[in-house]
Amino acid sequence: MKDRTFSHRSRVLCHFHFFLFIVLSLLLADQSTLARYFPKSREAGNWKKEGEAQQFVGEALYEYIDGGAEIYHEYGFRQVAVQDYVDPAGTSVSVEIFEMTAPESAYGIYTFKTHKAGRKVAIGDDAQLADYYLNFWKGNILVTLTGFDETQETKNGLLLLAQSIDSRLDLDGKRPRIVSDLPEEDFVSQSVKYFKGILGLRNSHPFFALNIWGFEEGVKADYTKGYSVFLLRFKGSDQSFGQYEQLKKSCTEYPAYKVYSTSGTEMFAALDKRTRRFFVSARGAYIFLVLGDIDHLQALKTIQEIQEKVSG
Repeated sequence: MKDRTFSHRSRVLCHFHFFLFIVLSLLLADQSTLARYFPKSREAGNWKKEGEAQQFVGEALYEYIDGGAEIYHEYGFRQVAVQDYVDPAGTSVSVEIFEMTAPESAYGIYTFKTHKAGRKVAIGDDAQLADYYLNFWKGNILVTLTGFDETQETKNGLLLLAQSIDSRLDLDGKRPRIVSDLPEEDFVSQSVKYFKGILGLRNSHPFFALNIWGFEEGVKADYTKGYSVFLLRFKGSDQSFGQYEQLKKSCTEYPAYKVYSTSGTEMFAALDKRTRRFFVSARGAYIFLVLGDIDHLQALKTIQEIQEKVSG
């Protein structure tokens, strides 16, 4: 009889330990994923979770974003978690938390998803509220919150949820060094686009129907006087001058462009089919481009200012 009782107790203990193991495993799994950053129901005002969180890792991003996953992978994508929220009035907000490979990757995709008309808000390392979207980045994390209308209730919900997520992110990030090499005078701060490859570059301006390959990083900004500045950093001068010569050759041969001025081997000026001016220069590991409403002398001055910064 004692043996039976002992055997029964042993089975109960085994089942209990197995149950405890499963519970702890689920809790630890939750803590090891992006789901730990989602506010619990009613931790951010009266907003509560609606449904279960979804998670997409690596190539599975293509299942979630049909036709738009490539740009995330170009910047450096690891995984994304998605959670919906609803308030008592039935207003909905969707929250996406993207884990990127590095802070510059999160910053880059942040600049890709924001625009200069948005309102800057004090959340994370940078944040912007526009229409019914709020984007912010912090460390190697990008957070996108999407409402479904432009009511004040939705915007308040976006801010509450974003602030709650921000408080959970014990991370810190800095903008890439190349951003500080942009000229400061007449600079439109929220116009910056940082890119890590050809997709980001092409999305920054239609000029880049012409291909520029092999750069390691790049940045673009607009200026209040009507022109834009691009900096592209390559591994070394062999790569930058090689691409500079290829770009000059393409502009000479491609009917949509017309080269009208050269300054030795380090700068040329051209017009596109809309007669918009652009100026291209190479120095060291960099290619510099200035395009828009700017004359030759001002473009040369702007490029020289950038050259001094990257050399300093």
